[in-house]
Amino acid sequence: MNANQMAGLKRWCVALGLCWATVLQAQPCADLPAERTVSDQKGGCLAVLPIAQAQAQPGAKVLVVLLHGDGEGKLGQRQVDRWSGIGRSLLDTTRHVVFMVRPGYQSPIGDSSGWANPHDDDYTANNMARVAGALSVLKKRYQAEKLILVGHSGGAATSALVLGRHPGIADAALLLGCPCDVPPWRNHRNAQRGRGGPWRNSLNPLDAVASIPSTTVVLAVTGGQDDNTLPEFARRWVNQASTKGLPAEFEEAAGFTHSSIQQWPGIAPSVNRLSAALGH
Repeated sequence: MNANQMAGLKRWCVALGLCWATVLQAQPCADLPAERTVSDQKGGCLAVLPIAQAQAQPGAKVLVVLLHGDGEGKLGQRQVDRWSGIGRSLLDTTRHVVFMVRPGYQSPIGDSSGWANPHDDDYTANNMARVAGALSVLKKRYQAEKLILVGHSGGAATSALVLGRHPGIADAALLLGCPCDVPPWRNHRNAQRGRGGPWRNSLNPLDAVASIPSTTVVLAVTGGQDDNTLPEFARRWVNQASTKGLPAEFEEAAGFTHSSIQQWPGIAPSVNRLSAALGH
């Protein structure tokens, strides 16, 4: 479909009140407006959604980037709306907030370059490099002094891996429901489902802890009723990080599940706390 055909389809959909998300999903990141796409410095780009960008003052020094969880290479409007709500809760005149679509994912706000496995086994070195490259570009775009990652599930694993494999790209992270020790997590999930095998493509965040700069501040939070990424996986990561001298803490959010942790009221206070720890 060429640009003129795309524009005509958009007008038709808007007129009828139909399929807006479907139309947007057909847009590769290279075709998006400049503010909605970012180079991954690997020959591709990632789709991004600035959250009320105008709220931040021109001199805002903190950039918060939101990373979604696994979804077999697809992200629906419901997930985008949920992350937009999280982003709005983080708005402050001292910071910019941006939602990023992980490599290879199709989404209503645009499709990112790269590869996403339909079976979710895609925490690869190449994907981590794409995310890190895009974060570096975003940091320059917003002239940010500090970068805070907020990731859920696979987005939390991605955040933890970027911290270790690309030291200095991010300064802090909030890891929500993190599968931070991939092999035993996969064993647990396979046992739950009675099927499956090990993930052979994905890196293990626990193996990257040693390379994380000692100034990096991390808070990992897992729901007390999370039967997917059990609290022990993030706790194990934090224990190893603490042993290495990182200012990392684990918190178990009583009553929250793997999904509902995204509605945890402590998200905004935690980001405020991380920002304060970074001097902002």
